[in-house]
Amino acid sequence: MVLPDAPNGTSRTGQRHLPAYADAISKAIDLVRSRVILPVWLIGTSAGTTAAVNGAAHLGSKVWGAVLASSVTRTARGGETIFDAEPGSIAVPVLIVSNDHDTCAETPSGDAPMVLSTLTRSPRRELVMVTSSQIARHSDPCEGMSPHGDLGIEGMVVQRISDRIGATGGR
Repeated sequence: MVLPDAPNGTSRTGQRHLPAYADAISKAIDLVRSRVILPVWLIGTSAGTTAAVNGAAHLGSKVWGAVLASSVTRTARGGETIFDAEPGSIAVPVLIVSNDHDTCAETPSGDAPMVLSTLTRSPRRELVMVTSSQIARHSDPCEGMSPHGDLGIEGMVVQRISDRIGATGGR
């Protein structure tokens, strides 16, 4: 597993849909592949879904699939959504995970079917709805310590994602 972060702590807000960001993802994949040859799935949560869509849409055979959890479908803080990254260009399997109780204004669970419908070139697209209503005291509804981050059911969500990736044979 590779968990890249912004270089030197710089902000990536508003940049995840840009070609330069897809290029950075491509370089990270090349770095990993210089050490081991394994299937690459891009997994993004919240703002990371825009990056995952960008990579899956523009990196061709380097990417085997994408997982989008709490997809950003409404413009707010970051100034970009997954739709800016061209989800209709994705030609690999995509799993969408959405929490019924996500109250983040940028990631409404009711938009998940619309996300699914934009993936017109994906050979396999699936929506998994989950439910958690746990929220940490004083937590922002768009942060991880809430249904937005699947608080309280993280292990189950990770297992469901892993099972779906495994069911594709890696692809």
